[in-house]
Amino acid sequence: MQDIHNEVTQLRRQMAFFRVYAIVTSVFILAFIGYGFRKSAQDDIIKSLRAEKIEIVEPDGTVKLSLFNKENLPPAVVNGKKMSRQGGDEAGLMFYNTEGEECGGLVYNGKGKNGKGQNELSITFDKYKQDQVVQLSYIQRESGDDTKGLTVFERPSFPVDQTMATLDSIRSKVKGEQEQQQVINKLKADGYFGYTRMFAGQQGQRTGVFVRDTKGRIRLEMIVNEKNEPEILFYNEKGEIHKKINY
Repeated sequence: MQDIHNEVTQLRRQMAFFRVYAIVTSVFILAFIGYGFRKSAQDDIIKSLRAEKIEIVEPDGTVKLSLFNKENLPPAVVNGKKMSRQGGDEAGLMFYNTEGEECGGLVYNGKGKNGKGQNELSITFDKYKQDQVVQLSYIQRESGDDTKGLTVFERPSFPVDQTMATLDSIRSKVKGEQEQQQVINKLKADGYFGYTRMFAGQQGQRTGVFVRDTKGRIRLEMIVNEKNEPEILFYNEKGEIHKKINY
């Protein structure tokens, strides 16, 4: 009986030891896991990042957003083609659809001298495979003749890479910059590049809504003019005032 009693006592001691061991081990494991999660969360935080260009991509590498400085204006992408374009001092963001083609963007620039200057900011929304159809913009000029408002455009049904191919063909086949510009102006008048259809905002000291027809000709203005007088102007196809209503 004494042997059995000794064995039971020893077994109880061993069980007590393993119980304490299990508790201590569990505490250390939980503490380690907690520290790991905390460190992981801290590792995901970037307090400061300096770069000339940043791209947000899908897992397959498709670009969805590009953040860039003026030296890294990204090319337009249509039908899988990258088309170069000339930029000025613009920096900003470019947005891309699920196919990786440009569908809008935000650009901005500005400069000044002797306390005076100008700013230019624009956010645009593009037609599928075409140029912008909606634009919200602010153009500040040193002259004070600012433009600020919302513009709506009409664009062709064919993709913009066809437009670029046409321009490249003109530059290669037509000699002389003046002759090239004449051909381009003819295409512009025929609506090859699309038309401005409506502007709502302020142009200089004239504030209101400016509406154009399907050929880009001004046909209607509902404004408050430079003299703070409300008026409605109707234009004929030649751009002449056909009727004017003053209040």
